Amino acid sequence: MTASADTPSELGRYRIERVLGRGAMGVVYLAFDPQIERHVALKTIRNELLPAGSEGGSMHDLTARFLNEARAAGRLAHPNIVSVYDYGEAGDTAYITMEYVRGESLAARLAQHARTQTRIEPARALGCFLQLLDALDYAHQEGVIHRDIKPANLLITQRGECKITDFGIARIEASHLTQLGTVIGTPSYMSPEQFTGETIDARADLFSAAVVLYEMLTGVCPFAGTPTVVMRQVLSDTPMLPSERVPGLAGYIDAMLMKALSKRPEDRYASAREWRDVLMGALGAAQSEDSDQTVIAFAKPIALLEAPELSEPSMDWPPELIAQLEERLASHVGPVATILLRRATAKSSDFNALRERLAAHFPTDAARRDFNSLLMRLETPGDGSRIASGMKRTSMPRNEPVLQVSIAPEVLQDATLKLAAYVGPIARVIVARAAANVPDTDTFYERLIDAVQEPDDRDALRRDLGIAPD
Repeated sequence: MTASADTPSELGRYRIERVLGRGAMGVVYLAFDPQIERHVALKTIRNELLPAGSEGGSMHDLTARFLNEARAAGRLAHPNIVSVYDYGEAGDTAYITMEYVRGESLAARLAQHARTQTRIEPARALGCFLQLLDALDYAHQEGVIHRDIKPANLLITQRGECKITDFGIARIEASHLTQLGTVIGTPSYMSPEQFTGETIDARADLFSAAVVLYEMLTGVCPFAGTPTVVMRQVLSDTPMLPSERVPGLAGYIDAMLMKALSKRPEDRYASAREWRDVLMGALGAAQSEDSDQTVIAFAKPIALLEAPELSEPSMDWPPELIAQLEERLASHVGPVATILLRRATAKSSDFNALRERLAAHFPTDAARRDFNSLLMRLETPGDGSRIASGMKRTSMPRNEPVLQVSIAPEVLQDATLKLAAYVGPIARVIVARAAANVPDTDTFYERLIDAVQEPDDRDALRRDLGIAPD
């Protein structure tokens, strides 16, 4: 295919054949390298991104940064990252030579599923996602953060492999445009810290990756609308659980995604490797390089926890017991523990039933055993005997009247905002639960404080709520 009238016939030694796409940085061309006799992709800088004039050496500084970042991206040699081969300049155009991937973007595949009103099979989605985590783990260890993980930057080859493109190129864009006061990224896939201008680290990529996985599994992006609406959602709203959109998804998927979508970076997975290990443990599959074996592992049925609407428990579980269970559960699944425990206690009348309803949500057998040991200690005579017997004493018929105090809406809203600083987006659920059947406002506040794990954070929240220290 020959170049069109508005397409250069060559750049450097490369013969341009056609335009592959137009991105934030500039045009991407399909080109042929006559020396090595292979097709490559050439990514160029848009002219309007180049500084006007050369005052202060700005043109030189930009091309130097472009070259340095190209070298950084070129260090990334991984099967799930599009390779960077070369850097060049032709006239006033700087370009990077990259691996040409035959296939389509994940964005195109998702669009096709949307047109046919179908979804990517969970097995294929998780297989692709594991490759994404592998690539992110490798790149982050090399000190490279992508900053713009999204379906358009994920390529699916004809063999079904997932490859990240523009890895490191996003850093080039950020290094220049950030100086102009421009927020870098694609709003629906950006982490909260990208919107607020805070320091970006590898956990921002994990947030974006979680949005991508959510969309692959449900067919819906969790954050959608105008840029302003999306920003509000990313900063403040808790997305609907994936299993609520697609009944039948394994419970551990809810736990994983809600943890990875936490507003605070410290509440997410610490690394892509950690997340990958959790996912592999949940799937119960060996970390094999054989893709066929991996797909078979994904296809194994996994028991699901029922997902009823939040409701009042069928019996009263003592708050002290709930607090202990929630703290232990959260250590394994993150902030979503509050929702999972709320649902499980709503349908459980004893420890055995509670154990069964929570079993599917633990990422590993070790985590499940750890939680079971706590249940056994609480339900047998010993340290937990007082709590267990308290469950029987506080149980009451459903029709027995309960003292209720209505908490003013403005108090609920203020408490939610303050609690969110310590527990993330799950704060609104905790506040709603704490306000149910509460005898007074002081008790409501104490329930919120008890929901915070760290003693220092509990003291800080107590001060935020205007409560004198104990």
